[in-house]
Amino acid sequence: MSLLTVTNPVASPVPAAAVLQEQGGFLYGQVSVTDVSRLRLFSNLAEQKSGAELAAAKNCEFLVNAGFYDTNNRHLGWFFSGGEELSPRQINRLFDGFLSVASGAAEIGFAPQSAADFGLQSGPVLVFDGKPLKLSIKDDQPRRRVVAALTQDKQLIFLVILSPQSDYSGPLLADTPRLVLAINRDIVSAVNLDGGSASAFLSEAVFLKEYSPIGGYFCYTKQ
Repeated sequence: MSLLTVTNPVASPVPAAAVLQEQGGFLYGQVSVTDVSRLRLFSNLAEQKSGAELAAAKNCEFLVNAGFYDTNNRHLGWFFSGGEELSPRQINRLFDGFLSVASGAAEIGFAPQSAADFGLQSGPVLVFDGKPLKLSIKDDQPRRRVVAALTQDKQLIFLVILSPQSDYSGPLLADTPRLVLAINRDIVSAVNLDGGSASAFLSEAVFLKEYSPIGGYFCYTKQ
């Protein structure tokens, strides 16, 4: 979740299991970016509109929340969108990953691509070189997880992993790397995005709205 304090959000009904799959005691959904040129990254810190409003306004085929923000309503780490750096890169052991797009290709790693068209800093990195990373997380809590990942054939996918009992709960962060690879063994790199109550995953099949505002979002525009 974001670093904003949220007190006991009231869970909305879990989406129909028919549109979610099961792995390791959790439910998950995924969407694929088949055409990177249709993917956009936007900030939502100024407007703080709902994910549903944003998806309608931007004509998104699907919308997935982006990275984290702090209690002063600022992006945590590098956030580059629309040709403008909205937030600078920072050294942070937890937010150690970067998702960037340059010349029609996405990359997930420990640094952004040079001359990126857009991208953000988030974390932690969950999978690198096809291997799950060992995470030591203080005060780890079960939360809905949203993950960006790249497969062996360089396809960018977004995953959401949640509990069958509550759509805002999910796995511990430390358990997420192995769970991601159990879901898709073709994944070679993956980074954690904002989760919990400040996450949104809106697609035709899976509609998981946020409880508190999302700080930014990826929009895959309709053709």
